[in-house]
Amino acid sequence: MIAADFGLDVVLGAFLAGVVLRRWAPGDVHALDGKLDAVGYGFFIPVFFVTSGMSLHLQSIVESPARLVAFFVLFLIVRGLPAPLFYRRDLPLHGRVQMMLLTASALPLLVALAEIGLDSETMLPENAAALVGAGVLSVIVFPAVAVSLRLPTAHAPAMEPAAEDR
Repeated sequence: MIAADFGLDVVLGAFLAGVVLRRWAPGDVHALDGKLDAVGYGFFIPVFFVTSGMSLHLQSIVESPARLVAFFVLFLIVRGLPAPLFYRRDLPLHGRVQMMLLTASALPLLVALAEIGLDSETMLPENAAALVGAGVLSVIVFPAVAVSLRLPTAHAPAMEPAAEDR
């Protein structure tokens, strides 16, 4: 209610309520954390994602798949490409490529941003659908490719049975 009075988004208002609650809540805030996590992750977050999925404009993806492909490639460039650059001294090339793929995947934030954009009418439904669709593809494709690039591990020699087992 206060967020609406100040013209803030509901999500930002909820975040600020959490900051205030952490700072000025009496008693054991950690117990409250567990209860809020249980309610949030057990009920509210799944309901949000179900309703967001129901409102996704799939027809626009079918009609214009190039938009989805563009977002998918942009995730790899914008989100993934910095990883090999930042970790060039810390990881071998193989590890940097895996890191690039894993950091390029995104979905929950995209769903929230698309919902906010649609609610405020600052994002076209076809852009929101392509953005979320590319996010779905990114969490399916990029981690699978990263795992498939895993270096083969040297198999340890078979262990000899203990003396008492012989």
